[in-house]
Amino acid sequence: MAEYIQTKDGDDVQKIALGNMGAGDLIKRKPDSKAVYVVNFRERAKRGKPAFYSLSKYDDMNNEIFLSSETPVYIGFMF
Repeated sequence: MAEYIQTKDGDDVQKIALGNMGAGDLIKRKPDSKAVYVVNFRERAKRGKPAFYSLSKYDDMNNEIFLSSETPVYIGFMF
């Protein structure tokens, strides 16, 4: 079941797991965050290691982070 949260700006964002996102999708890590991230790629799960995703800031491709596929992210915001 989807969880919707209203931000300070009046947007209704949806909270979902990062594992449901695909390459090129735009996400936020917190509902009221100003930073927008682009999903770069998914690294498959390996023996003893979980799957993870590579994300870069929309306006700075050199700022890359790696998050687990279970990490909650927010979509559906006005950009």
